[in-house]
Amino acid sequence: MSHTPAPWKFESSTKTIRSVPANYWIATIDSFDGAVDHEANARLIAAAPEMLEALKLARDELNIELARFGNGTSKGALRNARDAVQFAISQAEGRV
Repeated sequence: MSHTPAPWKFESSTKTIRSVPANYWIATIDSFDGAVDHEANARLIAAAPEMLEALKLARDELNIELARFGNGTSKGALRNARDAVQFAISQAEGRV
């Protein structure tokens, strides 16, 4: 599954999330019920492509560290971190 390439940005004037520089419309974030966090939610969504790439980098680095460790107690912690990162990646890519 692929997504519109990053970067994305939130435009507060139109309450939309758009890709840069192609200016593709990603989503509209607005609140008709008076909620006040729609801009914070939009900024979080706009950061999603970069966060996904950061998670992939973290997963790859964790795999490298796991390969270097023996069966010490740190290996279990690294494995848990790697598995949590992989789950988040799978969710973002629609595989869970």
